[in-house]
Amino acid sequence: MNSAKNTNPDTQQRIVDATVRCVKKWGIAKVTLNDIAKEAGVTRPTVYSYFSNRDEVVQFAMLQSAYGFAQRLLKHIESYESPEARTIEAVMYALKRLPNEPYLELMADAGLADIMNEHALRVEEGNEIRRSIFRLIFRGLEVERDELDEIVEVTTRFVLSLLTLKSEKKRSDKEMREFLCRRLLPALGLNPSAAEVVTLVKG
Repeated sequence: MNSAKNTNPDTQQRIVDATVRCVKKWGIAKVTLNDIAKEAGVTRPTVYSYFSNRDEVVQFAMLQSAYGFAQRLLKHIESYESPEARTIEAVMYALKRLPNEPYLELMADAGLADIMNEHALRVEEGNEIRRSIFRLIFRGLEVERDELDEIVEVTTRFVLSLLTLKSEKKRSDKEMREFLCRRLLPALGLNPSAAEVVTLVKG
């Protein structure tokens, strides 16, 4: 972000909100800083005083929304007893809620998905948000930092693919839970018993 940025939070938020509206209207590929400035009712230099470019505004909006979303997700999964259950519930929560989350819903835009794929795994603030979720998911287990980061990466890529790639197969909640048990949990080193899978699928 621009090191000489202004600090008026109201103006900054107007720019962020205007960017989201522009992307919704025209798609990320067609949105320019001029469009954002006009939509926000500010000048182009004003936008530059807060953000270096269009993608930076989008990333800021997503990060802002991600903090709030992560807190709600953590509250949702904290009562589940096993890492397997917390993983399944976290992913199901994300799949259901993210498409309607302010700013994060923009991931459906194909061009924006490219921005997400380029930056989602690199921005340290975003990484720390995801680590906080998986520290709770793997509570009680000894997981090294490097292994935790790999788990975060695998799950992030998995969830992003389910959200952004269209599939001919539409799964019910039960079918999605079964799919996660078969494909995601083993990739994270989690291998529930047959009896545990029955419980996980029921939710």
